[in-house]
Amino acid sequence: MKSNINKQFPSFLSNTIPNPKERKRIIVYVALTACVVAAGITLIALNYQSSLLVDEDTYKGFFKQFGSVSRIIYFIVFCIFPVFQLLKWKGLRRVKWRNLEIKGLVQEAGRLLRKWHVPLALLATTGVIFHVILAVMISFQWNFTNITGILTSMVLCFVVFMGFRRFKRKDGAWHLKLAVTFTVMFMIHASF
Repeated sequence: MKSNINKQFPSFLSNTIPNPKERKRIIVYVALTACVVAAGITLIALNYQSSLLVDEDTYKGFFKQFGSVSRIIYFIVFCIFPVFQLLKWKGLRRVKWRNLEIKGLVQEAGRLLRKWHVPLALLATTGVIFHVILAVMISFQWNFTNITGILTSMVLCFVVFMGFRRFKRKDGAWHLKLAVTFTVMFMIHASF
């Protein structure tokens, strides 16, 4: 009877991520991310009063570090797209450097990027969550930087959602389109 119920009501992740091994890894990554976010929010809440005593420049430098580290990690995460595009290029087989075939190196890079894409993306998203909480917590103002930060965070939510749909290629390439939009927006946010 139980297996019949499972066939009628498949879970969200089993519907979304067909590979059972990959599904288990994603569950572990999401659970670890949730634990880190919960611990971070708890620490931020417990230290709220002491954060009010820190001068504004020091505090801004502190929460900007979360954004900066996340930006670096997102660049690594985004590298999966050009590497996979390069792998589709038929002329890659002929490219050599001395006696070394470049295709093997690009394939290994693609394998590593594929393996670490989701955990690094979740880690960077965790950093963004802390960056947003800390930025909003003290003297929030409606200025260009904060508005672009809010818009960028909203786009990030859609990138993550479409990332789950990407496993079965049901995202209509929106994961990539939104990732490019997110990258442009966070560069604008970080630059001004």
